[in-house]
Amino acid sequence: MGRVKLLTILLFFLSTWSSASQIETQIEQFIAQVEHKRLQNTYPDARIHIQVQNKVALNYLPECSHDIHIENQRPDAVNRTTYSISCDTPTWKSYVPVEQNILIEGIKATSPIGRGDSINEQNTGIGEVDLSSLRGHLYTSSNPPYGLIASRNIRINSFITDHVTERPNLVKKGSNVLITAQSNSIVVKMNGVALEDGVKGQQIRVKNTSSGRIIYGKVVSDAEVLVNY
Repeated sequence: MGRVKLLTILLFFLSTWSSASQIETQIEQFIAQVEHKRLQNTYPDARIHIQVQNKVALNYLPECSHDIHIENQRPDAVNRTTYSISCDTPTWKSYVPVEQNILIEGIKATSPIGRGDSINEQNTGIGEVDLSSLRGHLYTSSNPPYGLIASRNIRINSFITDHVTERPNLVKKGSNVLITAQSNSIVVKMNGVALEDGVKGQQIRVKNTSSGRIIYGKVVSDAEVLVNY
């Protein structure tokens, strides 16, 4: 009787292991053939790692008589997600946690950058970072932040995103500017004074020095604002 019982238990565990191995293999195939390719299309220059968590739980799932159905419950996730796995015969459904690492190259500070300091090639370099650790849009070698200034202190080895940068002021309050007024084919230029700081493309108040009139103009350079009529 003892041998029969031991053999029954052994067969049960072998069956369970076979079922878990079958399910795990299908999940790995789904990752390689579907998820990895999908993420690589979204992040073509990234190194991508996808790992199923808590594989032990697969041991408790019944063997499926055919291929299981797998669906990513959070396809927009860059870090943790969940796959739903289900079977029609016998009918069951379960969920498995999945860890994703999307590693891309970006611009990072190679020395501390103080608030208001210019960001350039001398105080930055290239490094690899996990997207899930970032807040904001990461600057890369194809889209560097050079010419921008730090909107807050940036520590050494910190990756630079649009959350810590801002455009520098081209026009300073009180500086002399050329006001260009344009209406269709008519262009009139006059001298003015900036009444506030302004970055490129920003609307600021300027004063016409001849008439004393205060108008709004768009900053187009460090010495010119454009007014459309």
